[in-house]
Amino acid sequence: MKEHKKNISALLLGFAFVGFVLTTVLVLNVSPASGQIKKPLVDLNSASEKELEALPGVGPATSKKIVANRPYKSADELSKAGLSSKSIETLKPLVTVGSTTPPRESVTKAPAPPAPAKESSTKAPAPATPAKAASITTGPTSLPKSPPPSTKLAPGQKVNINTASKAQLEALPGIGPFRAQHIIEGRPYGKIEDIMKVKTIKQGEFNKIKDLITVK
Repeated sequence: MKEHKKNISALLLGFAFVGFVLTTVLVLNVSPASGQIKKPLVDLNSASEKELEALPGVGPATSKKIVANRPYKSADELSKAGLSSKSIETLKPLVTVGSTTPPRESVTKAPAPPAPAKESSTKAPAPATPAKAASITTGPTSLPKSPPPSTKLAPGQKVNINTASKAQLEALPGIGPFRAQHIIEGRPYGKIEDIMKVKTIKQGEFNKIKDLITVK
């Protein structure tokens, strides 16, 4: 009987020791250090406004300023959002800085400039095409029908280089079919001197016709 009681007491001591070990392990697992490791850091470059508001000292207005001043290279740049140095030091252990937002912003900004460029390219040729189309349609018909023009300008008459036909342009001194076609293709002209932008018309040809032409 005595030996049986000794065995029972030994078992009870063993169970008590095992229980003590288990309780110490549980206490260590619920230590403050383990709790801090499990808390995720808030990324200043990708966190939402609600996630930022969960930080100490950050309200709705401050979280909007933090988002508006992205991206951040370090927590010290939170001063751009109006945070004081004390608030920044408080937030440093709780935040991190990622690199996810800069590429997203660059992707959204890149396609914006091409849109106006395309619109300007489509609008520019619109007024010019009717003039060119008219010159193309009138050109071939006038070539066979009107040989070298024999008509002369009336005294005081001026030729509007923006609206004149090819035959009327050919009536100008020194302007033949070849140069007349180039003048039509170079329309419109803002002033008579602009006619020298045509490759085949230089200062000498311009001096001959400057008193006979107009743009109005």
